Amino acid sequence: MVRCDTNSDAALRAAVQERFRREEMRRRPTSDFYVPAAARTAQWLGLPGNPPEAVAVCRDKSALRERLRTAGVRQPRYALVREPDGAAAAVARTGLPCVVKPADDSGSTNVLLCADEAEVRAQIERILAIDTNVRGMPTARTVLVEEYLEAPEYSVEMFSQDGQAVCVGITAKSVTATPHFVEHRHLFPAPLPAATAQQITETVTAALDAAGIRLGATHTEVKLTADGPALIEINPRPAGGMIPELIRLATGVDLLGEQLRAALGLPPHLKSEDSGHAGIHFLLADTDGTLTAAHGARAAAAVDGVESVLVTAAPGTPVRRPRSASDRLGHVIARHPEPEGVHTALDTARALIRLDIEAAPRS
Repeated sequence: MVRCDTNSDAALRAAVQERFRREEMRRRPTSDFYVPAAARTAQWLGLPGNPPEAVAVCRDKSALRERLRTAGVRQPRYALVREPDGAAAAVARTGLPCVVKPADDSGSTNVLLCADEAEVRAQIERILAIDTNVRGMPTARTVLVEEYLEAPEYSVEMFSQDGQAVCVGITAKSVTATPHFVEHRHLFPAPLPAATAQQITETVTAALDAAGIRLGATHTEVKLTADGPALIEINPRPAGGMIPELIRLATGVDLLGEQLRAALGLPPHLKSEDSGHAGIHFLLADTDGTLTAAHGARAAAAVDGVESVLVTAAPGTPVRRPRSASDRLGHVIARHPEPEGVHTALDTARALIRLDIEAAPRS
C-alpha cells in the first residue's frame, strides 16, 4: 500500500516515480471521483486508458448534456444553473415537476424531484452551498435541472475495446418513491424484447461515441420512454450496486476481471457461459433513527435461490429513509433461471429480515 494525496495529480505522479517502474503500472478505476485522475495518470505513463477529456465529460453531467445535444442523442430537456436566480428560467425550459441535481456527484446524492419553482430554487441553493464533496474535492458548483421522465429505468453495461463498444447486458432497475431516487433492486439481464434491447444498445453506443469512450467497462443509465430510450448519464467505470456480481452469477462473465485485462492491454472475454438471471435487493430503513438490531439474515440466506445476505450497518448506526445510495444498510442477492424466480427469492428473503430502528425524537 502506498499512501499519497489522490486528489493531487502531482502527488500521484511523485508516488509512481518513487515506488514503481512504468512497466509495473496499470490503471483500473472503480470510483466515479477518481476516474479522471486515473485517466490523466495513465496518459502520462502512456498506458491503455480512456482519453482524459472523455472521462471528464462523463463526470460533468452538464458537459455530457451539451455533448449529447450536439450529437443528437435523445435525452431529457435540461438547463444548467450556477445561480439561484436561474431557477425560473430553468423551470420554464424543463417544465414541472423536474429533477434537480449536482453536475458532478455520485450515488443519487442531492438528487431531488421538485414540484414547483420554490422547491427548485431551494434545492439549487442547497447544492451551490456545497464547496467540497465526500472525497474532499472542490465541487463544480453547477446544478442540472432536468425534465422528469416518468418511465422504466435501465442501465446498460458496455465494454469498449479500441473505441468499439459491446453490450454485456442490460440491467432493470427499481428506485424508491419520489422525491428521492435511490435504486433498491436490480435484475440482470432485464427481460426485454430483442428489438427494444437493440434500440437501447444503439442509443448508448451513440452516446459513448459522442463522449469519446474507447476502453473498458461503462455503466450508462437510460429511461425507456414512449418515444424511445433517453440517455440519463454515463459512468465511465464498471457498474456499482453489485451489478458485476449479478453479471457473473447470470452469465459467468467476470466484468472486473475483464477490466483488469483491458488495463493490461489484453482483449476482453465477454462471451456468456450461462443464460440465467440474478438480482439484488437492498435493505433500507423505513424511518429515521438508530439501528438497534437486524434479525432473520440466516433464515433469509436459506431461501431457495438466495446466493448471499449481508447486513452492512452495525447496531448503533444512525439511519434514515433513503436519500442516496449511502443509505443502504445491506443486501440480498439471488439467482434463478427465470426473472420471476429471482423476484420471488428476493421477496421471500426480504420478508424474513427485520430491522429494528429506534425512531429519532421529533424536533
